Amino acid sequence: MQKQSRLTFVRLAALLALATVLMAAAEPAAYAQNTVGTITQVSGTANILRGGSNLAAAKNMPILLHDRLTTQAGSSVTIGMIDNSSLQLGQNGILTIDDSMLVNGVGAPRQVGLLGGQLHALINGAMRGSSTTFEVHTPNAVGAVRGTDFNISYEGPH
Repeated sequence: MQKQSRLTFVRLAALLALATVLMAAAEPAAYAQNTVGTITQVSGTANILRGGSNLAAAKNMPILLHDRLTTQAGSSVTIGMIDNSSLQLGQNGILTIDDSMLVNGVGAPRQVGLLGGQLHALINGAMRGSSTTFEVHTPNAVGAVRGTDFNISYEGPH
């Protein structure tokens, strides 16, 4: 009886170790799927609200799905994407990354929310095309494009 109990314990320990290894291996893939770009430029003060934490934006910092970026007066932040597309949030801006898509196997923003300020979007390369649509949602309008260079701004009620 004791031998069977020991064998059961060894099997359970091996199963637990295997599950731990598999979960650890899957975590970087999940992180990569949630990464939609990288900060390529910061001027002045910009912050990222991520999962309840407020982080100072810095060059080369990854931007994740559901991040909320804010800029102060006289500040801007630029997000670079896999195909050299970019999003630049101007001063006093608020931008949320609401949805993503895979472009050549890498995450990219598909839908963003502009809750304040001005956004300059340059959508080119792999994000351009008949099946790919990039959307900017403001509290009172939605703009959808298939690839272009455009500006959009939203100023809330005073």
